[in-house]
Amino acid sequence: MKLLKPTAYFLLISVLSLSLASCDRDADLYVRKEYVKNDIPLTGALNFPPTASPALGKMNLHYNTTTKLLTYTISWSGLTGAVSGAAIHGLAPTGFAASPVQNFSTSAITRCATVTNTSCGSISGRLFADGVVVTEESILNGVYYVSIRTAANPMGEIRAQIRF
Repeated sequence: MKLLKPTAYFLLISVLSLSLASCDRDADLYVRKEYVKNDIPLTGALNFPPTASPALGKMNLHYNTTTKLLTYTISWSGLTGAVSGAAIHGLAPTGFAASPVQNFSTSAITRCATVTNTSCGSISGRLFADGVVVTEESILNGVYYVSIRTAANPMGEIRAQIRF
């Protein structure tokens, strides 16, 4: 019995010491500030309503919580025709539609190497999380999406959710 009490004190002190030692005073320094996701596929199957388009695309994303800027590069090929419109839409999860929050100017689209080929191209840009129309929480929760439209598919030919 005499040995049990000192052993219990030793164990209690050891557990308390270990738990206090594992506390990180600099925990705030480890808050994630950068989000990156590359090669997110854009397809007709992801569109609402889905399309049977053979077109494919990919999207590269970067979001910085300090600057509140979402930077994107989107490329595509195999569209049924020239891009008639493209935009970031929200708030809508996969399988639902929403209004645009940022339209892309078709003049800002970089065409493929062959000037006559209008079915492929790319665009880059930024979206600012102003906290009103576009919020950081919504960007990080994946409720914005990119849609590329053509004359044959005015509701959107290919689409991808902005998701990290």
